[in-house]
Amino acid sequence: WNNGNKSRKKQGLSPANRRIHRGMFRTNKGLLVNADINGAMQIVRKVFPNVSFANGIVDAVLYPAKWSPLI
Repeated sequence: WNNGNKSRKKQGLSPANRRIHRGMFRTNKGLLVNADINGAMQIVRKVFPNVSFANGIVDAVLYPAKWSPLI
């Protein structure tokens, strides 16, 4: 489990200590976020690199494809 503390120590900074307790994460702005939500946002950023969460999630719709197994 690496939260960037090694690189912070190399820069002479104190550890980030973002994980408050199991399931809670503190953002850079001091907001508490559920760790699952934080992980989901990181995945969205990786898949859609140009997305911005500045105004929250306003419009994101996925249309699941219907699939039926061949019999």
